Amino acid sequence: MQTPQQILERATALHLAGHVEQAIPLYAHLLTSNQKNPELLYRFGMALHQSGRAEAAEQALSRAVAAGPREATYRHALGVALHGLGRHDEAVAAYEAALVRNPLLSDTLANLGGILATGPRRAEGVAMLRRSMVLAPGSDEAWARWGNHMHTISDAQACERARRRALVAAPTRSDRWVSHALGLMDIEQGEKAIRAFRAAAVIAPGNSEAYNHLAWLQVGRLTIAQARSSFTRARTLRPDLASAYAGLSEAAFAAGELREAIRCMREALKVSPGEPHYRFRLGIQLLSAGEMMQGWEGYRHLRLKPNAVRRDPAIRLWNGVPSKDTTLLIAADQGVGDELLHACAIAAAARDVGRIVIECDQRIVDLMRRSFPEAFVHAYHRIGDRNAPEHLYDWVPDDWMPSAYADGITLLARYRGSVEQADAAAAPWLKADPARVAEMREKLAALGDGPKIGVAWRSRRLTTFRLPHYPGLSPFEEVLKVPGAHFVSLQYGTGWREELAAAGANVSVVDGLDTTNDIDGVFALVEALDLVICPSSTVGWIAAALGKPVWLLYNTPVFLEYGTDRFPGFPTVRCFRKIQVQPWRPLMVEVGRALADHLSQA
Repeated sequence: MQTPQQILERATALHLAGHVEQAIPLYAHLLTSNQKNPELLYRFGMALHQSGRAEAAEQALSRAVAAGPREATYRHALGVALHGLGRHDEAVAAYEAALVRNPLLSDTLANLGGILATGPRRAEGVAMLRRSMVLAPGSDEAWARWGNHMHTISDAQACERARRRALVAAPTRSDRWVSHALGLMDIEQGEKAIRAFRAAAVIAPGNSEAYNHLAWLQVGRLTIAQARSSFTRARTLRPDLASAYAGLSEAAFAAGELREAIRCMREALKVSPGEPHYRFRLGIQLLSAGEMMQGWEGYRHLRLKPNAVRRDPAIRLWNGVPSKDTTLLIAADQGVGDELLHACAIAAAARDVGRIVIECDQRIVDLMRRSFPEAFVHAYHRIGDRNAPEHLYDWVPDDWMPSAYADGITLLARYRGSVEQADAAAAPWLKADPARVAEMREKLAALGDGPKIGVAWRSRRLTTFRLPHYPGLSPFEEVLKVPGAHFVSLQYGTGWREELAAAGANVSVVDGLDTTNDIDGVFALVEALDLVICPSSTVGWIAAALGKPVWLLYNTPVFLEYGTDRFPGFPTVRCFRKIQVQPWRPLMVEVGRALADHLSQA
């Protein structure tokens, strides 16, 4: 029969070797005769934590702290367990108690700093993170927490460097490989990220997060069969991993399998019913299928996402009930392209209330004032960051203070909530500056006779997950080679002039027009053009808002189709659509042929 010391030595050896499931019953056996041994309780609690039994770990570590109140390590471990349970305030208290007993614990400084850096004690938290790296420059925990902080403040390059340092310090930790891969994804190093995820899976074949994150990257790269295999593996390893079910849904959506996408997203919600992003995405899918009532119900969960814009709670969400006593705020909550789209319902809302206040991107203030002269229009005042934006209303005069607000969700659901309602509301809704339109017509006339066609081929931001939605310049050659028209660039962002020069593309550029920041100028140019051909982007909504003919290039399914093969309510939009996994060039060949036919009939 083994002595307690021999059992402890065996349990410790198993624990250090990573065999925590075998160590746990040995620790439990020893505790039956030594229930208040703080070191034994600590080791037992850590093994439970490492095995994923968070609540049991917290109980054991609380007992360790009670039995050994002077030991800082026990309080640090309790903080780790509480942090894992999401009990952040209690974790902060445990970490702070540990630092009172030993202020040089670098991992405690790193963990506590990581929590504080995301809240009102941000400066204190950042200082702790810096101190942890000074105390232990070789600590993977210190560098990992610093990397997380850099991610929070959107410094992707610094985040990747810090996570790489954490990996160098602990190259055998699978979770460090996963974090490194996520950092690589943020700086668009997809191939390296794939290798890092696979390394994580080799080190720990049971690491569901490695397979899950790898699968999401594979969806972005449209390797759908591989993504499905990786998601399935992640789900097998961890049946309660809602993200894997949601990923299978997005893989099906990209493959054009709408019913399968809806089924999988509902499975994700069975696992995680309170996740607003999954409810929002299910709403998008249902709207794409033409299931309007349930679709709008899901879509409204966009407001509940953690990064949704926060507002003064005194300004209530409008219930849609007409009242001339209501001063209604048209609230900006997404990008400028969304603001232009949502503006299609402002005139209808104005008829239902007493007065309208519009907050918008600074670049479209003049446009909104021209289009809605009875409204009070001002640029929004946004504070916070992309993870926690907040709008302030110190710019609103007292006598214009809104009593309710309507965001894009409210406007579309209320005034364009069905195919019939959208079609009945169809009309141009924004107005270009007449003087600038005349200026643009003069510039276009200098190009010579023939139709003037505006083109754009991508978005401003190019990321792995956005690239599949835009054809790019190379496939666009199938349109640009069609004779009989003058093509004019409407592209915005950076680098597009260099793209045109490198390709030798037959596209004219309007001198002096900043297509990124001078949106009013772009409106004037579009008004002066005969046709616009572009992917689904800000440019497309500019043309639609003016009632100009626009050929929209996009992936289907998409929610604004409302289960049809067109965009109800936008009669000047001609749809050229494909499934996301299909290449762009065949569609662009079709567009080129359609343009040739169009020009021959002009």
